[in-house]
Amino acid sequence: MKRSHDFASTCRSALCLLVPVFLFGLTAALGAEAPKETKAAGTVEVHLHEYAVDMPHTLPAGPTTFVIHNDGGKTHSFKIEGPGIDELLSAPVPPGSTGTLKVTLQPGEYKVYCPIGSHEIKGMKITLVVTKTAVNT
Repeated sequence: MKRSHDFASTCRSALCLLVPVFLFGLTAALGAEAPKETKAAGTVEVHLHEYAVDMPHTLPAGPTTFVIHNDGGKTHSFKIEGPGIDELLSAPVPPGSTGTLKVTLQPGEYKVYCPIGSHEIKGMKITLVVTKTAVNT
């Protein structure tokens, strides 16, 4: 009889310790902020491949860092032209590599494209619209 009483007492003690831990973890999980889909405000993921530029078509004005991933099999680059900006990535991006370009976007329309060879003509271009306020991308 004593053995079953010790077992029950041990189970009750363990339960008394585990319930608060479980409730604390649940409270922390429910109160946590939902994960954001973008890295940080002003960071834009760009994916280049034959022959397309995949990135948001609308962005808010302000300091912006483009993180350019070459997902293709050929070397690509990134150029942006628009209000007050005519910037080219410092070096072409080989297949499987990443580069970054930091600019300050003003409201207006921008041409974004790959300036290598005939890549732009083959479709590696988009029109980027920059708004005065934050937008959902």
